[in-house]
Amino acid sequence: MQSMPVFVIKRLLYGVLVLLVLSFVIFSFIRVIPGDPVRMSLGPTVSEDVVERMRSDLYFDRPVVVQYGHWLQGVILHGDFGQSLYTKRAVADDIAEFLPRTIELALLAAVMILVFGILLGTISALFRNSWLDNTVRLLSYLGVVTPPYAFAILFMLVFAYYWKVFPLGGMPSLPPEIQSTGMVAFDALIHGRFDLFGDALAHLFLPAVSLSLGSIAYQARIHRSSMIDNIGKDYIAFANVVGVRRRTVISKHLMKPSFIPSLTIFGLQVASLLGNAFLIEVMFRYPGFSRYSLSVIMAKDPYGIVACTLIFGVVFAIANILIDLGIAGLDPRVRLRTTE
Repeated sequence: MQSMPVFVIKRLLYGVLVLLVLSFVIFSFIRVIPGDPVRMSLGPTVSEDVVERMRSDLYFDRPVVVQYGHWLQGVILHGDFGQSLYTKRAVADDIAEFLPRTIELALLAAVMILVFGILLGTISALFRNSWLDNTVRLLSYLGVVTPPYAFAILFMLVFAYYWKVFPLGGMPSLPPEIQSTGMVAFDALIHGRFDLFGDALAHLFLPAVSLSLGSIAYQARIHRSSMIDNIGKDYIAFANVVGVRRRTVISKHLMKPSFIPSLTIFGLQVASLLGNAFLIEVMFRYPGFSRYSLSVIMAKDPYGIVACTLIFGVVFAIANILIDLGIAGLDPRVRLRTTE
């Protein structure tokens, strides 16, 4: 069988191929959608000569294959995703400004999903059929069926409007001298500006909770089912018979195999956070990448749409590779199959 490095290289090459096909398909579909993005960008009062000149500058008067080749060459050689018709600046600059903020929001939501999803699932499984288990199961059902925007409206009304515990929306800006990564809370923390760090976390908290609650509920259900399934396995019964302490059985023999299905679901949930965050970012007026993606789609911005699609594809590809590596680290049988 193939070694782990060979497996990773193959997955990376496969991911690159998928991203190329995806970007070309999106690039082609945008050209057949009714409406002229250049005319939409310049407005109805601009003369046709100016519109045609801009089409020529953007290669929009060439065949789709030529346009895509020009765009792909700029991406590979210069990191240039083209000029946005929506923001009137380079798409790469837009990505550099908006993507770190959504990554920061998604990371906070991911931590909440991992910690609370596993914790609630473990409690529910260990106290199966008790009032505690029934409570967790009821809350998880409510969390799965309730859309994130409903949580956002509730939290905004209760915690931001009535009680005024958290800000209603937006995100504080940082002085230019401490802007390093584009992630507001992280930049404030590494520069020792704890006042700005606390303010940024306060602005992040309600959007992150609204975004993560449904995934927390689903994660708890998956982890509960996995633990209940493993509790009945022979090796758990043997460990109990020979007198292994209950805490050791749970931590060393039960949690590790039970975490494998949870890790798979968790990785996919984290990857989807960027795409699912657009409504949350709009409601909380959060200046993130998902909100930017929705704006370029509404404006039919060709280069912006393709770049956003490519970013989402890259996130999913990386998430899938990390999931495979995480499962291989948890399950020795996977490691053996990849090294034989």
